[in-house]
Amino acid sequence: MPAHTERRQTIRINVNGTLSVEGLSAGQALHLVDIGTGGFSVRSPAAIAVNATAAYRFSAPDKKWSAIFGARAVYCRLLAPDGQTPHYLTGLVFVNTEAPDMQRQLMLMIDLATSLSFS
Repeated sequence: MPAHTERRQTIRINVNGTLSVEGLSAGQALHLVDIGTGGFSVRSPAAIAVNATAAYRFSAPDKKWSAIFGARAVYCRLLAPDGQTPHYLTGLVFVNTEAPDMQRQLMLMIDLATSLSFS
């Protein structure tokens, strides 16, 4: 079996429920696993098509902060842990985040994730 090669270009932060995400067009429940300046991972009950691009709203638990980012799915894997309901793990990469305002929102989201994760 070949060794796993990490393809991520940026560090990811486990959010442990401190931030939430919703797909604005998919209408399915998403659980945010981790985030980074390059992208994020979600668990979901249904598959997200690889290469599909959509808008996602990220929110702080108190709903005082939220931002919408576009993202493209780069992988989707079925996970079926013993005795648990099968679900999908999808990795997404942010798209069109070059604008200074988008970069500020990404940095604010990372700050929120790290301050909420470790407090």
